[in-house]
Amino acid sequence: MKKFIIGLIAAIVIGGGGYLAFHKSPSSPSQITSPSTSPTGSNAITFDGSQFSPATLTVKSGSKVTITNTSSNELQMDSNPHPVHTDDTDLNVGSVLAGLSKTFTVTKTGSFGYHDHLDPSIQGQITIE
Repeated sequence: MKKFIIGLIAAIVIGGGGYLAFHKSPSSPSQITSPSTSPTGSNAITFDGSQFSPATLTVKSGSKVTITNTSSNELQMDSNPHPVHTDDTDLNVGSVLAGLSKTFTVTKTGSFGYHDHLDPSIQGQITIE
């Protein structure tokens, strides 16, 4: 019985570690918040389902940027080009559910496009200085 319990605990620990390793975002860590608690200001982007606002944004390297999804649909924000998302992996935020926000940190300098992976015709641009 003791060996069974030890084996069960080991399986839970290994399984939990495997889950976390494979369900981790490929980009920098992000924070999910509700819009009422998301930061406002110059480092904020809003997605309304048909466009990103502002369409272009300039920030300093190391800045935190918050994307808020005010639409009624899921957003999947990723860097260009579609579908490989390789220009700036910091912009590969992934899924932002309707009514929620994610905050991420940008570090790579340059100008980069991003889009809604679910509708790649919806584009934005960020310049990181």
